Amino acid sequence: MSVCTDAFRVPADAMARALGFPGFEYVTVPHPVASLTLPEVQERVREMMPRLLRILGVEQ
Repeated sequence: MSVCTDAFRVPADAMARALGFPGFEYVTVPHPVASLTLPEVQERVREMMPRLLRILGVEQ
């Protein structure tokens, strides 16, 4: 499982194809993340959890 910011979706897809994993599923979060405060990071995690659990096949 991977998480990347939406600004890196194209390179992430290219790397997955180059490594033999076309269609690799990963979760994206809004870019940027480096300047976020802890509460903002926590909110991003809460927002991405449903997508992460879907990809992992965990029922909610």
